Amino acid sequence: MFERPASRRQFLSGIAGSAAALSLHPFVEAASLTPSAPAEPAAPAVKWAGALPTKHLAWVWQFNHDGEPERIRETLAQHGLGIAMKTHDGTTWMSKWDTSRNALTGPAQIARIASFFEAGGVPFHAWCVVKGTDAALEASMAASVLASGARSLSIDLESYPGFWSGTQYDALQYTGLLRNAQPDATIMTTIDARPWEYDRIPIKEFAAASNALAPQVYWSDFGTPANINRYRSMGADPGAAGVTAAFTLDIAVRKLTALGLPIHPIGPGLIADQGAWAQFMTESYARDVEAVSVWRFGTTTPRVWEMLEANPPRPRSYVVQPGDSLGRLAGLWNTSIDEIVRLNGLANPNLVVQGQTLAIPRGHIAPVVTPQGASTPVSAPVAPLPAAAPPAPTSYVVQPGDSAWALARRWNTTPQRIAEVNGLTSMHIIVVGQRLRIP
Repeated sequence: MFERPASRRQFLSGIAGSAAALSLHPFVEAASLTPSAPAEPAAPAVKWAGALPTKHLAWVWQFNHDGEPERIRETLAQHGLGIAMKTHDGTTWMSKWDTSRNALTGPAQIARIASFFEAGGVPFHAWCVVKGTDAALEASMAASVLASGARSLSIDLESYPGFWSGTQYDALQYTGLLRNAQPDATIMTTIDARPWEYDRIPIKEFAAASNALAPQVYWSDFGTPANINRYRSMGADPGAAGVTAAFTLDIAVRKLTALGLPIHPIGPGLIADQGAWAQFMTESYARDVEAVSVWRFGTTTPRVWEMLEANPPRPRSYVVQPGDSLGRLAGLWNTSIDEIVRLNGLANPNLVVQGQTLAIPRGHIAPVVTPQGASTPVSAPVAPLPAAAPPAPTSYVVQPGDSAWALARRWNTTPQRIAEVNGLTSMHIIVVGQRLRIP
C-alpha cells in the first residue's frame, strides 16, 4: 500500500491537481506468455501529443566513460543516428559523477550540448533515472531538460537499489507535475524487459503519462539458469535456442501490449554476433516498431553501428484504397501531406493511384481520449480532442507486419469486430494481401 494524504483535497493540492487527472491504463496480466496465448491489448486511456524518435538512438551514460562530444557526434552522424544523453540521476545532475569538461551541470549546459549535437545533424534526446525520493524536484528537473532542447526524455524506471524507491503517490505526483509542465513533450518510460520485473514498479502510473515504452531487451544478459526458470514458470520456455533476441523481445512485447503504447526497444551494444542484432531488428519491425536504441555508445561494437546504419527506421507502409487522398491519409495517421510527399518523393501531391504503396510517417500522437475503458479525469492537463475516430475505409489490404490488434487500434475498433465482419475463424490469423472490411 502507498501512503495516503489525509484527504482527497490535500492529495489534489499536493500535486497541483495534475496527477489526479491521469486516467491509468488498464494493465492486463496474462495467464500465460506462450505464443499461442498472447495478452489481449487494452486501449490507453490518454495519448499525449509528441513525436516519437525518427532515428535510431545511441544511449550515452557519461562523457568520461563513453567519449567526448566531438567523437560521439562524428560517429553518430556518420551512421545516421541520434543520441540519448543521461542528464540526471534522481535529484542530482550528472556532473557529480562525470569528471569531463563537458559534464552536464544543469539546464544551461544541457542546452549547449543539445545545440552542439543538433548542429552536427544528430538529434538530441535525453534520459534520466527516477527515484521518487523527491518527486516534485525530480519532475521539475525533468521538465527543465525538455525545455533545454531535448526532443524527448526517457525515464529509467527500475526496482533495483539506487533506482525507484517511491510510493504510488510519488509516481502520481511525479508524472502529474511533469505533464502539467510539459503537456506536449515526448516522454518514454524505459524498463527492464523481463516481465516479472513489471510488478515491482509503478508501471501503470508512468505509462499513463508516456508516449511510448522502451523495454531494455538485453538478451545477452538474460540467459542465466535463474532467468530461464522464471520464464518457464510464466509459461514461456525458450527451448533449445535459449534466450535469444527474438524470444526476449516477443515476451516483452506480449506483456506490454496491454498498456496500449508504442514500443521503442533498446538492445545491447556489446554484441559481436551481427546475426543477433539482425534478428532483433527484424523482430522489432515485424511488431510495428519504427526505431530502436542501443545501450550504450562506449561499449557498442562496430558491427552494431553497421547494422543500425544499414537498417534505418521504417515508417509503416500503406496500399492506396479507392477514395484515398494524401489529405485523408495525413489525417488518419496524424501526420502532414508534406511529410508523406517528402518521404515518398512524390512529384504531384494531388495524385495518388489505387494500389500504389506509400510509406507513411508515424507523425505525432494526437491527444485523444478513448471512450472504452477510460475513466473520466477530474481535470485534464491537456484538452483532449473529440473521441470520434477518423473515417474508416470500406476495405483494407493487409500489409507485412499487420495484425488484427494493430488494425483495431488504428481504426478505433476491436479485433473481435474485424473478425466478425470479415467472417474470420480466428482473429489471430490474417494474411499479407488479404482484403479486409474495417468496421
